[in-house]
Amino acid sequence: MEFSLDRDESQVADEHVTADVTDRDGAVVVSVRGKVLYDTLAPLADVLSDLTQRPELHLVLELSDVPMCDSSGLNLFVRTRSRLAETGGWLRLTGTRPLVDNVLHITNLDRILTRYATVEEAIAAG
Repeated sequence: MEFSLDRDESQVADEHVTADVTDRDGAVVVSVRGKVLYDTLAPLADVLSDLTQRPELHLVLELSDVPMCDSSGLNLFVRTRSRLAETGGWLRLTGTRPLVDNVLHITNLDRILTRYATVEEAIAAG
């Protein structure tokens, strides 16, 4: 299953987020591209909201194409993790870039949003 959600294409390319969803080895992988910011994260939020309706979902957010993430994005990740945990699922992050890693570390969210180098490692840790 693949989805690609884009905001209005008339906007500048770096002002939107895309999310491609695939099933892989018992997990759902959401490959995210773009800056995850307050005014750009709506398409990703919609995808994650739909996915969190599934019980016991194992979700990997692949973020290697996300150059930055603000507090709204972090809030979205934490809310998603909480919803999944309530139904026996989990959320794992992969491919985080230095700026995103730094924000996770500064906010201490790296303690609850587990990160892995690759999607395969995140799934295997299950």
